[in-house]
Amino acid sequence: MEKTSIGGKRPSSQAKWNEAHPLELLAHSYVRSALRKGLLVRGPCEICGDRQTDAHHDDYEQPRKVRWLCRRHHQQHHAKERKP
Repeated sequence: MEKTSIGGKRPSSQAKWNEAHPLELLAHSYVRSALRKGLLVRGPCEICGDRQTDAHHDDYEQPRKVRWLCRRHHQQHHAKERKP
């Protein structure tokens, strides 16, 4: 039987991911909070220098340690990780 959320609706794919990845969720939450509070400063993409970047965690157990990658290079990095 499929789990349902409040109101009897099926959980979204985002809700399923959140439930399956609690450590990653905490790391992402830390980054959002630290950026808002000025404890972390967004840097340029370490590959191309683009100023619009995403935080990338190599190790989710170290939420303060992030690499800044533009969306294109972030997606490329994860695509390489998925290939056998």
